[in-house]
Amino acid sequence: MKLRVVLTEPEREGNVGSVARLMKNFGFNDLWIVNPKCQLNAKAVALASRANDVLNSARIVKTLQEAISDCDVVIGTTSLSARRPSNLLRTAVPPDRIARELVNSKSKIALVLGRESSGLSNVELNQCDFVVTIPSSKEYRALNVSTACAILLYELSKNMHYSEVSVTPADRLARKTLLDNFSKLSQAACVPEYKRKLTERAFRNLVSRQFISKREALLLTGTFRRAVMMFERLRSRRKSTLK
Repeated sequence: MKLRVVLTEPEREGNVGSVARLMKNFGFNDLWIVNPKCQLNAKAVALASRANDVLNSARIVKTLQEAISDCDVVIGTTSLSARRPSNLLRTAVPPDRIARELVNSKSKIALVLGRESSGLSNVELNQCDFVVTIPSSKEYRALNVSTACAILLYELSKNMHYSEVSVTPADRLARKTLLDNFSKLSQAACVPEYKRKLTERAFRNLVSRQFISKREALLLTGTFRRAVMMFERLRSRRKSTLK
């Protein structure tokens, strides 16, 4: 598994240093920082401790899209998980399940952590393939960024050492192709516009939560394509009949 940790607009340099150290602890070294709001000076270096190589090699970019553009799977993090089934954007997957499903993957995976003050926005979460939430008290849900990172990296590391062979998950291109064809199918089936976006988001959530294999994605894509072709033929016949 190739893991990239992405810090989105971090506001405290101590957290950046702590995350670098945690990555070193668990055997990861690919750190990207999106538009940092703090200086990476002495405090970051001190808290990174013996992980200054991770800190010094961190890539700094302007946008989240730059940080995840070459990744196959993007995991967003949030303390505000869905309270109602209708909130499809924040329907979360537990950390242990993510770890079990992705540990043997050859995909490049991005773990995206949000700002200390406000986390990830809805726009940013919409760029992620799925969302993870760490169970915490209702009285105070939000964890410190480095604490959340420690829990998630621990789950991944634990399963890397104690894992069974699993199927290779569909990469980002295979999932995108599947989702695009589902979108075409919903349009061909004349699903009302106001329902289409929700339906497509629900299907995207389903694909992410089930960690489908590349083979499964290809089979479903082929079926959707055939269904779209069938709808187009039916429309063509109706038009010719009306003439």
